Amino acid sequence: MARVLLIGYIRELMEERRNALIAGGFDVEIASTAEQASQVIARSTFDAAVLGFSVPEMERTRFARDLLAANPAIKIIMLYFSNIKNTELAHALLPTTASVADIFRAVAHVLKPEDTSEAG
Repeated sequence: MARVLLIGYIRELMEERRNALIAGGFDVEIASTAEQASQVIARSTFDAAVLGFSVPEMERTRFARDLLAANPAIKIIMLYFSNIKNTELAHALLPTTASVADIFRAVAHVLKPEDTSEAG
């Protein structure tokens, strides 16, 4: 079962997203404060992480770098409100208007095994 970390400071949104991802078969953990996110990142590894738009840019960048340092294979999805920097750290970008279903599809997509067979 793929492990997904949700980082966002609006607890209700994180709960809604967590419930949808759990229903889809993912093992999900939430971090709803900067301190909590730092602790979770230090003690656990994940297959994917969703960084919410409520996370300030500097923290989002630090969390993305820390997650990639802990697991270079992690897939990172960033939600953005307007301008966003350090997009090279993300495997997918979604606007804040993304629905729970959009987030579920993005997580499933980035965790889908790549087809490494050679055609022809």
